[in-house]
Amino acid sequence: MAADPKGIRLLVDDEQVFVGLNRLDAATGNRQAAEAAIAAYLVTSTQRRFERGIDPDGKPWQRLKPRTAARRINGRPRGYDSILRVTRRLEQSIVGDVENHEIRVGSSVEYAAIHHLGGEIKMPEGQQTIYQNYDAKADVLDPRFRKRGRSNFARDVTVGEHSIKIPARPYLGLDTEDRTEILTIIEDHFKQEGGLQ
Repeated sequence: MAADPKGIRLLVDDEQVFVGLNRLDAATGNRQAAEAAIAAYLVTSTQRRFERGIDPDGKPWQRLKPRTAARRINGRPRGYDSILRVTRRLEQSIVGDVENHEIRVGSSVEYAAIHHLGGEIKMPEGQQTIYQNYDAKADVLDPRFRKRGRSNFARDVTVGEHSIKIPARPYLGLDTEDRTEILTIIEDHFKQEGGLQ
């Protein structure tokens, strides 16, 4: 994997795949349809990794921290499921493309790279409004945070500069099943284009 001005670039150097595509090209003069089919397959395969929460080697992604799992979404605790899938924006942004016989699969979402590679986000100091409840009779401020609509006391606070660590949860790449399927796609196109059906 290498940094690229357009994002992450994952190079897969698979001799069997190259031999198959070159064989197809030599026999038929047309490998574009097979390359497009491979790109479409890899989009689907990548999206399945989001569903299963695994990396290309089949290892489960790092579990969410308890604090993250406890956050409420639509009135319910988020839970430990659906890592990287709360809005499904990243998963649904995965696209495939073929250019100059190079098959590309990825996302243009700005946070795609950090979720794939992991990293640290530096958060600058900033102001934030917090909401709490104040009991005027007892002159006591409840320290627990509330939603704006359930609060009777608001104040602005300064949140200091801090860092957020994002664990790597790789979703791009090929596994053994992908290689097998890609070789099957190439063979099917070889039979179709070569009239060997």
